[in-house]
Amino acid sequence: MPSKTKQLAENALMLGIALVLLFLSTYTVLGALVGILVPLPFLFLGMSRTIPNLVWISLAFTFLGWIITGPITAFVALGFAIWGAVMGIVYTKRGTALSGITAGAAAVFLGFLFMLAFMIFGMKTNFDAIMQQAASLRPTFMPKEQYDQAMQMGKMLIPVSLIMFSFISSGIVHWLARLMGKRLRRPVPVLPPIREWNFPRSLLYYYFIAMIAMLVFGASMQGTFWESAVLNVKVMLDAVFTLQGLSFCLFAAHLYGWKRLTPVLIVCLFIFPFLTTILSLVGIFDLGIRLRDKLETRVKRG
Repeated sequence: MPSKTKQLAENALMLGIALVLLFLSTYTVLGALVGILVPLPFLFLGMSRTIPNLVWISLAFTFLGWIITGPITAFVALGFAIWGAVMGIVYTKRGTALSGITAGAAAVFLGFLFMLAFMIFGMKTNFDAIMQQAASLRPTFMPKEQYDQAMQMGKMLIPVSLIMFSFISSGIVHWLARLMGKRLRRPVPVLPPIREWNFPRSLLYYYFIAMIAMLVFGASMQGTFWESAVLNVKVMLDAVFTLQGLSFCLFAAHLYGWKRLTPVLIVCLFIFPFLTTILSLVGIFDLGIRLRDKLETRVKRG
């Protein structure tokens, strides 16, 4: 079969799969479980197609999605197509899993921003009214003051929540692409094991700046943009240091041959939320004084 004909057939097949997944995610109870699969056809196409070709395929998917599911879902479909295509292109250009996941997370985050902008300026959505309706859902056992504080905190942490959700979603898509890539003989770059993850040491400076700002200027920043900005930076860095601490623990377990400790630690991380605070502190010390280097040297010396 000629190369162009084969590409057209593959384009049509991937487009058909994406449309079926979009239909199932819109009209069935499977919903988000199927929706996370929609970017995958475009991810694989992105690894082997030119950007102009991907643009036409994405537009065709959006138009057909409009016909099948309606205009609002069609724009969501376009977001899915861009998400998968961007990850596939970056996998090919950079050749690393982290760059593809980061690019996918950026695409998802920008999609959220566009959706919020459309809801505010296009649909004239009143988020203050939504927040007031949410206030009426307060559980009877929770004091009103505590519930209002939690709602206010949640509102302030929307940016970092969207960023973390974007990375988690792209990580799931990457994992699914790895599984399917083996079946389709289209290898997707692999992430290094968690025990080898090591974040930049410079993040410590940003963390301490955020902590000092909260301690020194906390009172004067209340109710301002800077309070929300500093709080979002701190929460994001706490998550990064938790991963760094988890990486160190898994590194130590691998170094000493404690293979059974790995699944136990990961499961406990979700069962006992306070463990994240301990891991965050471990991560800070690991970056600050190079704990893993000292541990490795000690083990080698016996």
